[in-house]
Amino acid sequence: MSKGIALSKIGRSTSRWKRRRWIGPRLHAVFTLPLVAGCTELPHGAKQELNKAGEDYRRQDYGGAQTKLDGIISTYHAYSGVAEAHYLRALVYVKQSNKAGALADAERCLALSQDKALTSQAAAMAGTLAFEAGDEARALYHFARALKGLPEKPPTDLVRYRYAVCLQHEGRWTEARREFGTVVQRYPQSTITENARRMYEWKGDYFAIQCGAYQDQSSATKQMKKLRTAGLSPRIESQSRLGKTLYMVFVGQYPKYAAAQEALRSIRAKVPNAVIAP
Repeated sequence: MSKGIALSKIGRSTSRWKRRRWIGPRLHAVFTLPLVAGCTELPHGAKQELNKAGEDYRRQDYGGAQTKLDGIISTYHAYSGVAEAHYLRALVYVKQSNKAGALADAERCLALSQDKALTSQAAAMAGTLAFEAGDEARALYHFARALKGLPEKPPTDLVRYRYAVCLQHEGRWTEARREFGTVVQRYPQSTITENARRMYEWKGDYFAIQCGAYQDQSSATKQMKKLRTAGLSPRIESQSRLGKTLYMVFVGQYPKYAAAQEALRSIRAKVPNAVIAP
């Protein structure tokens, strides 16, 4: 059996989160995985080379690790036991900022893996990489697979949250709300819990364009009249935030995120600071 392989930081966002689509920090955690014992195991020499590649990775010798892994994958590409080599090379590619290569290797790992833990971790990695690339349909598929086997501890909170975001954007509101609620219930100390709670408590099964948030109703009414003059159809909704009542001015109801994005482009011509809610 090989020593555990660590999934290191895929990266961390340096931009501030936006309320219209907060996706949290980049996935980061340490996963310990056993060597895959598939239906076609690697020969002893290849396993030793894989162990050495893992040691190179832990020493941050990513070039040395990749050279060893390239050789293993090239020679034993038909072996199911090479799945772990693909996973480790995906980690190396992440360190080298080759996200496309990392996603391809994570998905190849998934195609070969016979190990439940490895499959879950590779699916989480593939989902994360697809999500960060903006391919939410692909991320949705991988996150669903990952959550079948991931233990309920961080960073599963972030995987589950992002899965919920993908569901929500596809208009699958009931499923999304259930996942947001699970994050709130199981991860009360998580940095993403408050945002998950806001998503969970959103009353409608639709997105809306937020054109203002005010502490007094009169200001919200003035904004609503201004928007009506501009040819829009606004409405005011009161919401409780941190013990205070805010009067929100919204325009439209859009079951899917893509439709809200399309509407936002035209509304911003009249309201530059408009955003998508929730």
